[in-house]
Amino acid sequence: MQNADLTFDFCEVEVKELLNKNLPDSELLDFYNRIANREIFINFDIEDILVDWSKQIIDWNKQDKGKPIEERKPIKIFINTDGGSISAMWNFINVIQLSKTPCISIAMGKIYSAGSMIFLAAPTRLLFKNTTIMIHKGSSGVISDISCIINYSKYLEKETEMRKDYIFSNTNITPKKYKEIEDKDWYITASEAVEWNIATKIITDIDEII
Repeated sequence: MQNADLTFDFCEVEVKELLNKNLPDSELLDFYNRIANREIFINFDIEDILVDWSKQIIDWNKQDKGKPIEERKPIKIFINTDGGSISAMWNFINVIQLSKTPCISIAMGKIYSAGSMIFLAAPTRLLFKNTTIMIHKGSSGVISDISCIINYSKYLEKETEMRKDYIFSNTNITPKKYKEIEDKDWYITASEAVEWNIATKIITDIDEII
């Protein structure tokens, strides 16, 4: 019993000493660890914070400038999201597609709407076997005067065509298939995603993503 008490006292002292060292916040440590490993983790609604991650992809390309593509450390983009901002989505897609350093997108629990579009931007696209994808032509909750709504509606028509062309260019989804699903939310399983070339393959070994 005495030995047990001594062990407990020793551990308590150790913990107090560690607390007094003012260690960095665990979230900050995780952030820097992801930067070192070239990992982006999107576990939030798509919004303007992705502009910061766009800049990070540009910085990684700057670090790799002059280095052969095959020698560059890939950028891994983990995605789990309900979707979000159209403008933030397109900006992030543009940067991924322009990146000379290879990008790999990894779908986790769900990638809906804008998340599914971002997923398509990388040449290598992996997903877990129970991941769900949802593709649709987007939605808007604009509240404004009539003229502004009309103008925005015209923009959305153009954006819808952009989205269709983008989907056709990066998947095996045909215009006929798209016409079948364009007026609804199309939920896609992992195996269907591979069939339509939305995803490259289903992850079967954890070593594929670490």
